[in-house]
Amino acid sequence: MDSTIKNLWQRAVALSALLWLVILSTNAQPRISIFFDHVAEIARQEKTSISEAAQRVRKLGVEGIDVRVAMSEEQMCMLDSLGFQHASAIADIDFVKGDQPEAVRQALDFAHRYGYTRLLVIPGLLPENASQTLMDDVCTRITAFVKEASKEGIDVMVEDYDNPRSPCYNTQTLDHLFAASPQLNHVFDTGNYLFCGEDVMTALRHFRERIHHVHLKDRKAMHDRASLPVGTGIVPLKDVVDELLQSGYDGWFTIEHFGAPSMLKYTKESVKNLKKVKD
Repeated sequence: MDSTIKNLWQRAVALSALLWLVILSTNAQPRISIFFDHVAEIARQEKTSISEAAQRVRKLGVEGIDVRVAMSEEQMCMLDSLGFQHASAIADIDFVKGDQPEAVRQALDFAHRYGYTRLLVIPGLLPENASQTLMDDVCTRITAFVKEASKEGIDVMVEDYDNPRSPCYNTQTLDHLFAASPQLNHVFDTGNYLFCGEDVMTALRHFRERIHHVHLKDRKAMHDRASLPVGTGIVPLKDVVDELLQSGYDGWFTIEHFGAPSMLKYTKESVKNLKKVKD
């Protein structure tokens, strides 16, 4: 085969592979997860057992579950028996108050025991007018935790948290953390960027390479904490999901609406709207 034909053949193969990637991303469906806290709230509101509530959620097409690291073995076995996949574990580790060796060990042990490879850490809240020294100390503690977890095969993430006192409140504070910890990744929370006054799509493109998990949260208005069913507020749901899937994102989309007056109704509507994005 002469060099010209060989080059043409190689280009054709590369173009074919690219075309298949485009087709696959176009046809990709969002993987839907939910917080266990939401399942428990459905059980409370509907006056039923957590197991029954979990079954109802599972039948809606929700495949993943986000859980806190304080979950009991009985609860985890129940979720596993219903076929829920392990989307993300959540650990409240207050690095603002200092090193937290017991909380760190609890989080990592839970992740190993139940096969969670993604761990969202909530690092506490800074005091008003926190000093730069304290902020740097918190960053150092988070970085050390990420290094320890990475050695154990755990992907640590932080989200854009909807409180101005959070060490990971907006793009500026997240950039500071990511610069200090190359192994730290991001849970992209659509509603929380809106809450802090930032454009959701701009933030998505800025942090795309760090996004390993997504919280889909909708809002009535900017700076409003009240959550709506996904797809009924001002968050550009279709744009977010389409852009992530087309970029090759294959992680979870966790629907979120803490404080919902009817958690089951909100969940049904969120799942329906999320599925419609790719119909």
